Amino acid sequence: MDRSSIATKYAIDAAEIARHVELAKRSRASVTQEFVVAEAGVSYSLKVEREGVGPLKTVYGRFQHFSFKVSDTWEKYSALVRAPIDDSFQPTFDYSRPIRLRIDSGCETGQLLGDLTCECRGQLDLALDQIAQSGQGVLINIPRQDGRGMGLPFKLATLYLQAALGVDTVEAGSLLEPDGSRDIRTYSGVVAILMSLGVSTEATLELSSNNPSKVKIFADNGYSRLSMVPCAVAPTEHTRQHLIAKQRELGHIGLVADAGEGGV
Repeated sequence: MDRSSIATKYAIDAAEIARHVELAKRSRASVTQEFVVAEAGVSYSLKVEREGVGPLKTVYGRFQHFSFKVSDTWEKYSALVRAPIDDSFQPTFDYSRPIRLRIDSGCETGQLLGDLTCECRGQLDLALDQIAQSGQGVLINIPRQDGRGMGLPFKLATLYLQAALGVDTVEAGSLLEPDGSRDIRTYSGVVAILMSLGVSTEATLELSSNNPSKVKIFADNGYSRLSMVPCAVAPTEHTRQHLIAKQRELGHIGLVADAGEGGV
């Protein structure tokens, strides 16, 4: 269908169609920037490529979906932004108010496929609702961080052990990798994306998380006005054991109120 037909069908001025078509083309044009980010005492130069931008209508309201590629281990990122954007596709945040921030690690089993032993889908929904209620914010999804960064095959193997032996998520990981790290995720790419989105180090950030280990990287990169806001979903019969393990063994906070009073 040509532009003239579309203009007639939807009663839109032809010049308005032309303007938005041009903006849509620009939205998918690659834009690459480079940033120096510090993590664990090491500075990294990361390239951030914005691959596309478009609006999402969600049950929590309207967000702008930014697709990014970052020159780090995880490579693929998505950012859902609750803020107006200008014609250059940059968000315009109100720095007189806090910006709610959520780092959302990938979880194919729970978020996409509905595994009941995982609380990640509930946390995603809660974080989006918190951002909507706050009025502005950013959720950064890292889809390749399944299994606390160990990968989807590792995550599936832990699920096998949980089902076969009745062990919790931390114990399953320890059985597979007795001498390995419990969590190999990194977050320098998240900071680089914040920089790419123009989020000033003068911004007041509210990190929607129950994991204190995610806080340090922001302070290391000049984001000193940051506080944590709980993002805990109520335990179920399927998740309680694993939430207690995360709280006791991994240092997450506020997941299960009575975790210290009588085991799993």
